Amino acid sequence: MTGTTTPTLTSDALPDVTAPSEPAAGAGRGLARRTRLLDHLAITLPVLILAGMGWHRRWITDDGLIYVRAARQILAGNGPVYSPGERVETSTGTLWQWLLVLLDAFVPGDPTRVAVYAGLVLSVAGLWLALSGTRRLLRAETGRVLVPAGALVLVALPPVWDFATSGLETGLLVAWIGLSWWLLVGGDPRAWSTRYRLGVAAVFGLGFLIRPELAATALVFLIALILVSGSGRRAVVAMFLAAGALPLAYQVFRMGFYGLPYPMPAVAKSATRLYWGRGWDYLLDVDRPYRLWMPTLLILAVVALLLLRRRPRERRTSIVGAAPVVAALVQALYVVGVGGDFMHGRMWVPVLVLILLPALLVPVDRRAAAVLVLVPVWAVWCGVSLRSGLTTTDGPRPGVYQTWNERMVYVNWTRTTNPTTSYAHSETLPGLRAELFRMDAQGRHLLVLDGNHLSAAGGVPPLPLRPEVRAAEGLVMGRLGVGGVVTPLSGIVVDVWGLSNTVGAHIERTQHVAAGHEKLLPLAWNVALYVDPAAWSQIPPNAASPEDIRAARAALDCGDLKELVRSTTEPMTPGRFLRNLTGSFDRARLTIPADPKAAERKFCRR
Repeated sequence: MTGTTTPTLTSDALPDVTAPSEPAAGAGRGLARRTRLLDHLAITLPVLILAGMGWHRRWITDDGLIYVRAARQILAGNGPVYSPGERVETSTGTLWQWLLVLLDAFVPGDPTRVAVYAGLVLSVAGLWLALSGTRRLLRAETGRVLVPAGALVLVALPPVWDFATSGLETGLLVAWIGLSWWLLVGGDPRAWSTRYRLGVAAVFGLGFLIRPELAATALVFLIALILVSGSGRRAVVAMFLAAGALPLAYQVFRMGFYGLPYPMPAVAKSATRLYWGRGWDYLLDVDRPYRLWMPTLLILAVVALLLLRRRPRERRTSIVGAAPVVAALVQALYVVGVGGDFMHGRMWVPVLVLILLPALLVPVDRRAAAVLVLVPVWAVWCGVSLRSGLTTTDGPRPGVYQTWNERMVYVNWTRTTNPTTSYAHSETLPGLRAELFRMDAQGRHLLVLDGNHLSAAGGVPPLPLRPEVRAAEGLVMGRLGVGGVVTPLSGIVVDVWGLSNTVGAHIERTQHVAAGHEKLLPLAWNVALYVDPAAWSQIPPNAASPEDIRAARAALDCGDLKELVRSTTEPMTPGRFLRNLTGSFDRARLTIPADPKAAERKFCRR
């Protein structure tokens, strides 16, 4: 088969091909038109639901604001950094960051809103591509009416609505999955030209640049393409090269420029370690409020009943249909293994999209009808009434939370139904933006300690920065994205959780709570890194003792820790690039004791 969208009609519906008559031919064409119309309706309904609910719940999270500032730094000519003078990769989604650069260069208005709306457009386009791909696959096998069973499960879930925007890379991720699926099922690869196959392989390879862990999904899609195309050894090598060329080139740049083999958030979250218990909690976290086990069993039952009735006629259909399911299981294993995330439902969106791809549309069958009718019943129930709370999974001790509804947090913080602007977020820190921009205009080389996140340092006036710090001013706080909004691009934003702080990302875990919130950097380190020693005496001892500050400064000038800091702050030269490149994996494994005195003993051998 060639994957044509012409429906395969039943023998009762087909005209007599040996003696065709005009009425019979007309009936066949009418049936084909009705089938296409019903197909378009089955695709349009879930797409409109996602577009409507995504718009209704549009917002941007703090992590989305991180992308926006990184894009603005590039457009300002400062390079792919978050703060001047420090080469730190804060953007996990490389391709999303550069897409925002492109959009912000040509689309007028608030770049924060551009990120929100671009995410929604990509999410909707991705779902449309995914549904169109499933239709392609099924129309090569059956002429039966298709209903959007799996698609209704997807668009009934509030986390899918929330992360259709959010400013994160999720919309681009859904669009990539949809496009990859649409290409994979688009006809018989054996009939494709070599150039077209290589182009499809290159699209698959972009997954790594959207999120590094999507390399596994890209690999599964690529293997499926190789199996159904019957390619020879040289063609297989060429497809792997096409898929890996751009990711490999960027990986070399990443290691040489930033000095690490993966983005800084992965270091801060210890993403190479396994936290199976917390990951299992994260799975239950998305299942509990929406009774997700119900539609899972229903879809599995429908697929099983359909397969019992008739297996796919072509081996190609089985391979292609299995590919996203395998990719979803691998992705789910990764999410559980790394301990999930602190944002409710976020990491499960790509898993759900992948595993539902072959069942986004389902052919109507009498055997499965009784089960199939229950899917929209659950979808309406979920979409209308099933919701999570503000905190969705408690931590190991009272008052500490492991997972929460991130959108609800920012709606409450900003007191805005749809917090889509940088202004809405900056108003959560009243006066701070004006203070920092005033300092910038006056040329004052000062560091501000945000008392909202450093309570022990509350009331401390702005402190002079070290002379060698190249930033015009600085801010130490606990919300990196909002900090990036209120701080001029010429200033440095220091995150106490390590997302933009080289030392903070590498310290040992200081608390066992949510992912990305386990390495709270003691203030002594940031004082030693950025504050002029002449002003150390202004730091309250209960915030950072003089002994800890001195020990931190000593440790920063010793051994591997000294090299770690230099890898991000020394001017970029060919020699620095080569040292960063060759030492990136050792640097990623470096662990710094959170206690400055212990760090001094470790790195200075004292």
